[in-house]
Amino acid sequence: MTRTLYALSAVALLAACSPQPRSADYFTAHPDEAEKVIADCATGAHRGDECVSAKAGSAAAKRDARIDAYKKGF
Repeated sequence: MTRTLYALSAVALLAACSPQPRSADYFTAHPDEAEKVIADCATGAHRGDECVSAKAGSAAAKRDARIDAYKKGF
């Protein structure tokens, strides 16, 4: 019984320590990190919600860059 309690406590502590996935807005502001995460996701070294967020953030950053370039043309 005591071992089970310790094991459950350890699992709960590890789960509480894992960081929240970064958002698409974060990756929009940090496109270099987004590209690294996307590359890691492609190789399977990175998984989860951050893969989706990195792709969305990268696409938004590229869109914003295109819009800025377009505005400079006027």
